[in-house]
Amino acid sequence: MVRALIADDSLFMRRAISRMLASSQEIEIAGFAANGKEALEKTIELKPDVVTMDVEMPVMDGIEALGKIMEICPTPVVMISTMTKRGAEVTLKALSMGAVDFVEKPSSYSSELEEQRKAIIYKVLNAARANVRVKRTEGNIYIPPKTVRPGFKAEAVIIGVSTGGPKTLHEIVPKLPSNLGVPVFIVQHMPALFTGNFAAELDRVSNIKVKEARDGEPVMPNTVYIAPGGRQMEIFRTLTAKIAVKVTDGPEDALYKPCVDITAFSVAETYKAGTLGVMLTGMGNDGARAFGYIKKCGGINIVEAESTAVIFGMPKVVLDSGNADFVLPSFKIAEKIKELAYA
Repeated sequence: MVRALIADDSLFMRRAISRMLASSQEIEIAGFAANGKEALEKTIELKPDVVTMDVEMPVMDGIEALGKIMEICPTPVVMISTMTKRGAEVTLKALSMGAVDFVEKPSSYSSELEEQRKAIIYKVLNAARANVRVKRTEGNIYIPPKTVRPGFKAEAVIIGVSTGGPKTLHEIVPKLPSNLGVPVFIVQHMPALFTGNFAAELDRVSNIKVKEARDGEPVMPNTVYIAPGGRQMEIFRTLTAKIAVKVTDGPEDALYKPCVDITAFSVAETYKAGTLGVMLTGMGNDGARAFGYIKKCGGINIVEAESTAVIFGMPKVVLDSGNADFVLPSFKIAEKIKELAYA
């Protein structure tokens, strides 16, 4: 049974979220908090499995409370976000500070309530499995025997990531040098309103250039391209043999927009044996098929180690399928990317 603490200054919202979560037989309500200070105190006292955290609260806001919770008593936190530009900016800050996930704030429109109920239950249950007590002492590099091709040199890097990704990417991308020499493509499961802000924030703190990908733009080295939320990013070779980005709405039935598999297949098809795949924290198996294709093409794959992955789902699938060449904690991945790009 997952015990959830609900933090929101609105009595209406506390009751609405409580009804949604209590409708699941796998969740029980551990308690309520009307402000960030109470959320911190009750997290310490009640030791819930998950906290749902509103942002705008009196006494202490949700961002400050999140920071103190992660410092004093690390606990999975799901942010309750408004789907506005301001809401996206604040939510991205929370995710970069260690919040596991976010969910849209419930509304009073009956047509949306059922979808919102399913989403918040799903994300709270997933968050309860998250590793927020990262072990920084585990730094061993695991290399499966006889899998690394001698003389490999990366020509492009494709990074797949989902739950827990913003914080992990903030740990990796700023460590990449401005003269890396190759392009980097990142598929982070994220809504449309978020990826532009996310790319801008990463660019602000990084030496390497970071941008949200645009349809038709030429691919340049020393540039990180973030797949636009709600769309698909593919890489292709033009008639003049140049490499460019294609951004489309993609298949209607695609489970993820953006999708790691779609981008990674196109990267491997374009760069063949020069493809370096990096699979980071995330739930599910998006990217597993494409990372198998990267290996088939002669490329190399890195997966994040369980010791640092917030959710060891997507990396584990690649590892279990025999397609991982290196298993590294997040804080050693940037160095390995540099090593393989400079080889």
